[in-house]
Amino acid sequence: MNELLRFFIVTVMGVVIDLAIAFALHTGLGVPLWLAAAIGFTLAASANYVIHQTWSFQSGPRNLSARRAGLYALVALATLAVRVAIVVLLDRALAGAYPLAILIAGAGGSFFVNFALSKFVVFAAEPDTP
Repeated sequence: MNELLRFFIVTVMGVVIDLAIAFALHTGLGVPLWLAAAIGFTLAASANYVIHQTWSFQSGPRNLSARRAGLYALVALATLAVRVAIVVLLDRALAGAYPLAILIAGAGGSFFVNFALSKFVVFAAEPDTP
């Protein structure tokens, strides 16, 4: 199984948890949609780091690392910024209608940013040393 497929599987599981949390916070507790999206994303991203590090990117180092966790946190912030921007724009454009569809669109749009930065920055294979 290649890295993109493993990354996709982990990310889909994370997105389900992420969206469930965000949707419940927004519809059940009245949390603003952008904040609910940020909270759901943050909780799911924390779990995803561990799974990506130990399973998704097998060509790179497999042990957990504070340095890579920090890099992943920066990647998560960039991904979150893309996600929240999409959610805010769509929420305004659709006047608050279709919150679940808006959350899904934000997740989909941010997926590719997350994969590229994760693969080439956080979990890149370490160069061979002589």
